[in-house]
Amino acid sequence: MEPRRIQKVGYSTLSVSIPMNWAKKMNVKKGDIVFLNEENDGALRIAPEPAKTEDTSVYVVNVDECDNTTILARVIVGNYVLGRNMVRVESSRRLMREQIESIREVTQRLLGIGIIEESDKHLLLQCSIDSKNFPLETVIRRLYVITSIMFKEAIDSLIDRDMELAKDAITREHEADTIFWLLSRLLASAQQSRAVAENIGITDSLQTVEFYLIAWYLEMIGDRLNMICNNILKMNQYRKNDDNDLIERLSQMALISFTMFDKAIKSVIEKDLKVASDAVDLYDAVQQEEEKLLKEFQESKSELTSRFNQIAWELKIIAEHSSAISEISIDYILRTKNDICWVKKQEK
Repeated sequence: MEPRRIQKVGYSTLSVSIPMNWAKKMNVKKGDIVFLNEENDGALRIAPEPAKTEDTSVYVVNVDECDNTTILARVIVGNYVLGRNMVRVESSRRLMREQIESIREVTQRLLGIGIIEESDKHLLLQCSIDSKNFPLETVIRRLYVITSIMFKEAIDSLIDRDMELAKDAITREHEADTIFWLLSRLLASAQQSRAVAENIGITDSLQTVEFYLIAWYLEMIGDRLNMICNNILKMNQYRKNDDNDLIERLSQMALISFTMFDKAIKSVIEKDLKVASDAVDLYDAVQQEEEKLLKEFQESKSELTSRFNQIAWELKIIAEHSSAISEISIDYILRTKNDICWVKKQEK
């Protein structure tokens, strides 16, 4: 923190000088316009024109340092999430076919990025995303819709023994990943740019953390649903007609978990504290049923009961994630204007 003394200019104007190092870094010169924003704590934030803060850097990824294509793909995703617009993937020798295929595959799963230049030793990736087109709540809602469809397909697959629905749910996970990475990029960019934060609807720094956690839990729920559907496919060959009572119990547990999940996200979108509280209250029912199933089959070594227990455990984890989303929603609602809790005005 660098202290600066306030100066008086004329009869009524107060001024403070700008550090030269900051001016050079931001390319601010005499006659340029800067913007002042008052923070929630009363501090003033100074920012140059948005055009001056746009990152035009080219970030180089050295393929030779990536031991395999999995690392290469993760590095590209990491650059995307960090909000970088130009990424040059290069090697000291000719790029191998599996490396090129890995780059193409990962860019197809990232929204708004593509290859704009290519040679035998490099590829240049460019990402063009206008944050104004992606309000945060709209993107969160999209991730919720995808995950909700996966959840319903998993439950129906379990009840109706429809394996095609389980397969459909598994294929949707890639779309959920795409939206999660987009959300991560938007939130990372919002931390670095007030303009991006305003474009996506972020009004304070705590929202960035809260929405990232909500997005992360949604992504984890999608992963758990993927595991559930894989277990449904694997246990299908072992199911018998006398397993109906067990399937019914598991289905009821799944429906309660889904209700928790649905209420949790609705509480975020609708800013409803009571709905969030209702979701948290349902967790005990899921936990108790999972413990009952585990005790009943702890001595069993069959493949069927192993899969049942695995599905029950995944449903409990989904319930835990849904409860966590609800807790975040409650905290967020309490920080905003609401009818349950407010600041009492001090009497003079």
